[in-house]
Amino acid sequence: SWLQEFITVPTEPSGLATFCDGLTMAGLEVEEILEGPTLYTKVTPNRGDWASILGTAREAAAVDPALTLTLPTGLQVVTGAGPIAVEIEYPDACARYAATVIRGVTIKPAPDWLQLRLTQALGDKYKPVNNIVDITNYVMIELGQPLHAFDLATIAGGKIIVRHAKSHETLTTLDGEERDLTDALLCICDAEKPVALAGIMGGLHSEISPTTVDILLEAAHFDPITIRRGSKALGLASEASYRFERFVDPNLVLTATQRAAALILELAGGTLDGKTTDCYAKPHVPVRVLARLDRVRKLLGVDVDRDDAVAALVRLGIDPERSAGALDCLIPSFRPDISIEEDIAEEIGRIALGYDKLPETVPPVTTGRGKSTPRAVFAASVRTVLTRLGMQDIVGHSLVAAETAWTEAERASMVLIRNPMAPQYAAMRTSLFATLLPIAGRAVTSGIRDFSIFELGSIYQVNQGEYAEPQRLSGILSGSRLSALWGTASAGLPSDVYAAKGIVIMLLQHLGLHDIAIADGRHPIGHPFRTATVTSNGQMLGSFGEIRTGVTLLVRDSDTGQLLDIAADIPPRSVFFDLDADMLLALSGHQSATYVPLSKFPTITRDLAPVLPKEGSFGTILDAMIAAAGPFCRSAVLIDLYAGLGIPEGYHAPTIRFVFQAFDRTLVTAEVDTAMNSIRSVCEGFGAQIR
Repeated sequence: SWLQEFITVPTEPSGLATFCDGLTMAGLEVEEILEGPTLYTKVTPNRGDWASILGTAREAAAVDPALTLTLPTGLQVVTGAGPIAVEIEYPDACARYAATVIRGVTIKPAPDWLQLRLTQALGDKYKPVNNIVDITNYVMIELGQPLHAFDLATIAGGKIIVRHAKSHETLTTLDGEERDLTDALLCICDAEKPVALAGIMGGLHSEISPTTVDILLEAAHFDPITIRRGSKALGLASEASYRFERFVDPNLVLTATQRAAALILELAGGTLDGKTTDCYAKPHVPVRVLARLDRVRKLLGVDVDRDDAVAALVRLGIDPERSAGALDCLIPSFRPDISIEEDIAEEIGRIALGYDKLPETVPPVTTGRGKSTPRAVFAASVRTVLTRLGMQDIVGHSLVAAETAWTEAERASMVLIRNPMAPQYAAMRTSLFATLLPIAGRAVTSGIRDFSIFELGSIYQVNQGEYAEPQRLSGILSGSRLSALWGTASAGLPSDVYAAKGIVIMLLQHLGLHDIAIADGRHPIGHPFRTATVTSNGQMLGSFGEIRTGVTLLVRDSDTGQLLDIAADIPPRSVFFDLDADMLLALSGHQSATYVPLSKFPTITRDLAPVLPKEGSFGTILDAMIAAAGPFCRSAVLIDLYAGLGIPEGYHAPTIRFVFQAFDRTLVTAEVDTAMNSIRSVCEGFGAQIR
């Protein structure tokens, strides 16, 4: 019966069923026809306009061109400087607020016809209050615009301020519960205090009571995200918040005010006091969407007629201007869900054709033979190598606590979550160690002392508004590389810096990278004297080293969110590696693996123990020795290091074992002697004494 005031609805069962089928096939599903008859519809989250009689009628008129939409009449109100001043401090949260004063009303029960309609529309959620409150609920159901009425005598200072609450403020809401407010909550306030939770629920102090004579009628447009955030924070939902969370048309504010004012004057008496104060702080900007007809037809899979498409859009309230092969569509303010070309295609498909009439066609697709991407091949190769080396693959959470950034650079580039689930998930990780270190700490506290873990994954950065998602490869090793077995000491192969170095070099060699150079380096979690950088062909690949003691490793407990320092949980002499996976992928992509057969000729081994100054880089000296050894040198390995009796102060004697071999013949002693003489000359150039 309520819907009949807007459009003509068939009353016989077959006609009503056809009417409901048309709505359902257009997207507004009629789940059930209850007694009355009353239509029980399913409102999707993106269509807040459907949560009203007007929205349902407008949709029905768009589906059936034979139906004519009639809007209810309202009282013409004049806007301007009214008796109540309105100030909006946060236009992004409250774009519009209209305040209307009506004096001399009589508070009494609403008429039976109005109560019956609200009962049918809201069911058990409706409890009769009085004519003023019931009229605001009536207009909300009818037009989709929530309203609220205040007892004007309770509004201090003749002023309404829309602002965020202050942390010390409280408000007893209409449900009788006193609530502690936070600065995240948007409130309607008078000159002294909050009087309502914006878009959610009014305050008990300012409610309409039997002694109320003058009222302040509120109609506003609130930001959906702000209202939903406040509703969830308080655990408080209402019919008003349900609609505001789904978007309410900002241009409906005055229409709803006029409709409610007319009903109040009719059913409660009274007179309007002056003008309606309409504070439109952030006016709605109309949206235009260009839809190419060829694209629309391709998306729908059917050759829809241009005139039929235009007629369907007009019935939906969309104003399409025809251009060459396209429609330039002006979107109405009550349809924020339409923003791209595909949305226009959907509207044409469901209104001009109907979902049930769209053909079932499979898009023509030409595909080649499927294969993994280079990144997937690279990731599989890396994981294979590291797991074969005894490491365990870890998949960490991308959301971490903001405190896991160790450097100013990381803090500056950290991507923060606007509405985090909890403090421990307040940011995107800037380092894989943000997840690896807590895992290592929990392993130790659980009694696991020997472990080696790694992760290949993304980190997240923002720099001057530009977001990036680079790939990193990081690992942590601690304890022993061997399990304690009979006859084998677990400490025989410690997970030290050299173990990390060996893993990194073996990985790089497997990826086809050569000309690998190791040099002193620095890392945020690295020991200042036991950290090295790794390069290949002059390109920086990353670092490895020992995790320094005294570093603060802040994490938040995954259950309680409490901030913890897990540095003490990391065993001494634990080591790490941290590599640029994107660079590894780029460099390995230019390498091609080739098979090199083993030589069938014998090797010649020579040891050299020069006395070298302790100052300087042994890696630099060793590289120079290998270069001087010539093409027959297969390996040069440090096998011993001596300092003490017979060695001058400030010097030590490393023993390097050189292995020589040719692929085409057996080497003669003279060839090896020549190579060793070249090596000795290089050593002397570094200040070495040859014993």
